[in-house]
Amino acid sequence: MTNEKMLRVNGVDLCVEAFGEPGDPAVLLIAGATASMDWWEPEFCERLAAGSRYVIRYDHRDTGRSARYPAGAPAYTGHDLIADALGVLDGLGVSRAHIVGISMGGGMAQVIGLDHAERVASLTLISTSGGPGDPDLPGMTDALRAAFAAAPPEPDWSDRDAVVDHIVAGCRSCAAPGRPFEEAEVRAVATRAVGRTTGVESAMKNHHMIGGPGRWRARLGEISVPTLVLHGAEDPLFPLGHGRALAREIPGARLLPLAAVGHELPRAAWDVVVPAILWHTSGGWGRQADVLATKALAGDDPTGWFERLYAAADAGEVPMPWDREGPREPLREWASAKALTGAGRRALVIGCGLGADSEYVAGLGFDTDAFDISGTAIRTAKARHPASPVRYRTADLLAPPAEWIAAFDLVVEIFTVQALPVSLRREAVAAVRRLVGPGGTLITVMAARDADDGDEDGPPWPLTRAEMESFATGGLSLVRLEELQDPRLWRAEFRRDDPALG
Repeated sequence: MTNEKMLRVNGVDLCVEAFGEPGDPAVLLIAGATASMDWWEPEFCERLAAGSRYVIRYDHRDTGRSARYPAGAPAYTGHDLIADALGVLDGLGVSRAHIVGISMGGGMAQVIGLDHAERVASLTLISTSGGPGDPDLPGMTDALRAAFAAAPPEPDWSDRDAVVDHIVAGCRSCAAPGRPFEEAEVRAVATRAVGRTTGVESAMKNHHMIGGPGRWRARLGEISVPTLVLHGAEDPLFPLGHGRALAREIPGARLLPLAAVGHELPRAAWDVVVPAILWHTSGGWGRQADVLATKALAGDDPTGWFERLYAAADAGEVPMPWDREGPREPLREWASAKALTGAGRRALVIGCGLGADSEYVAGLGFDTDAFDISGTAIRTAKARHPASPVRYRTADLLAPPAEWIAAFDLVVEIFTVQALPVSLRREAVAAVRRLVGPGGTLITVMAARDADDGDEDGPPWPLTRAEMESFATGGLSLVRLEELQDPRLWRAEFRRDDPALG
């Protein structure tokens, strides 16, 4: 079952299908010449959508179920195909999207990035060129040129099996010679594409006859959006030099050569390509955290987004969150000013993430426990610090192990409470307070806001002065509350003199 629908775009009907949730960042997939949406396989689209993307694929004119023209007489140009891509976004109510284009679709993506930059969040250019035919760029390989020269006559276009064989043979010629050709998978896609296409002869001929948008290579330096170039190391049509040129001539572009990949997007490359696209379109881990937190809150799972974010980072789909080589500066500054030493006393680091603060506290001589609600974060921390004396474990601040209650001489709480929704704030503050043992110290650092500031969309959800002072109940007393700048933060120290629990 599909979610295909027809959109009226620029006076013609185009077939479109979307995966994922419309509120997620949009990714528009633009196929190559003669290719219907089928060549962006559903599983590929679903893997992107699983990374919290709204993935859109569509049939070009003359492919799939979209508008058909007589074979050899296309009444449209390359400019129309580019306008169609934008029209698909308009029809779905998408003002701005990450554009992913392969081959001809990659050329279209470049022109969209140049002429319609306001509609483009990023570009991913796959197996394409900024100047096909330019003398300073490598031409097609001798093997591909020979395959084209020896190509058999065109098939009987009414014979679907013959057409599928014809398409598979062409794909074989463009595949990487250094990897077994995925014939079964390619044949399955070709069969679906032929079965959906209303005029196969038109699909296979007309795109090669239309006028393009002209030459744009000299303008590549004007592209201002983040650009990722994915290019097969064994591409016989546009050898890797084309990808290198794009990455060199587009400001800030990043090239990721795909080993054992030709002019194609084989399943064997998906484990590299999907994470690369998700990373590139994430907007950084902070933006991805916002997306995941919004979904978690809507699903009544306010802490679930931490593990999803770390897991995405572990899969290479987003930069690793809260990744630092050393401790947070407010903690280091506070400990240095006090000439703090542990002397074997017990410490607990809340929301330890990848372990930088925990290792610092242990280095001061504390017998240190550290926890995070994300199992992936804990596994990563252990892997990064294999000889560490810190006892890392997965745990929930709102339901900590019973043996931790009132057990620590030092509790370090930095940025965890602010990452939980305001509805959980009182419960979270009380949970932190209970961990401090008799005579123990709590050091906490949070983003600051004024009491009369409007509610902020988190995470984070900064704290007011009164909310910081609310830690000082249940036997804890406030020693010092400081307001730091650049960024604006609270740093507070509390001490428990009364052994009674909060």
